[in-house]
Amino acid sequence: MPPQNPAGPPAGPPAAPRVALPTIVGLALLLMPLCTMLHEIGGHSAMCVALGYKVTELGSFYINCSSPPGTMAMRAVALAGPGIDTLVGLVFLAGWHRLRGDWARLIGWYVGLGCAFSASGYLLFSGVTGLGDLGPSGEGGLAPLPLPYVWRGCFAVVGAATYAGLVMVGMRRLTAMIGNGPETKRARRNIAHGFYAALCVAAVLASLPNPMGLVITLTSAAAASIGGHAGLIAIGYATRNEGEPRAFVIGRRLWLLALGIAASFAFALILGSTIGYR
Repeated sequence: MPPQNPAGPPAGPPAAPRVALPTIVGLALLLMPLCTMLHEIGGHSAMCVALGYKVTELGSFYINCSSPPGTMAMRAVALAGPGIDTLVGLVFLAGWHRLRGDWARLIGWYVGLGCAFSASGYLLFSGVTGLGDLGPSGEGGLAPLPLPYVWRGCFAVVGAATYAGLVMVGMRRLTAMIGNGPETKRARRNIAHGFYAALCVAAVLASLPNPMGLVITLTSAAAASIGGHAGLIAIGYATRNEGEPRAFVIGRRLWLLALGIAASFAFALILGSTIGYR
């Protein structure tokens, strides 16, 4: 009688991760309006109302508050948007390791990294251009601050360093989900590049009806999406030639794609042309 192998047959190679691109596009189209409203409504608008002022305009990528410009109240309103992004990003990044299941880990990765990208991206953007929520001079949200170029330099350095660190965190955690090696290339590209492309297109299109024209599209929608999430480009290319894939499955969910399209369309239809309050 031949000897028995108590360990059973040798295990085969790990299954390659499978990630359906339509599902990723649906997630991007759903998370784009949700995360944007978190910034504009949960951050700027909530602070405006909490300080006793009134939101006079609410658009897809900006608000106007009745607080006088150049005051501490106006600065608090400006800080509240990146502030809520920072808080949510830290919560999801810190709690990511506790998430279980492919779907939960992927959504937690998107939300945590996306909000953190937005917060550090605002520092970098306002430092380089002097514009945006954290701009210390001119039309910037924190203006006027003394020695604005010193502030801008500090913002740019801190923003760039933080953003680079977040890219590395994003790479490591994506590898923890899907593994590495040539078998993971397609899944990695779908997760990072597919999400980025859908997010950017949806954000820019949703901003086009705004009454202030291209200034909002370029300095808010495009800056927050194309610029703010540009780290996903590097993450999508971070496949190594060595390493083993992990079993990670995000199947095709056409209902999620339809839900994302509906959410982005409703976001553009309702807030794209701006709601005015009297």
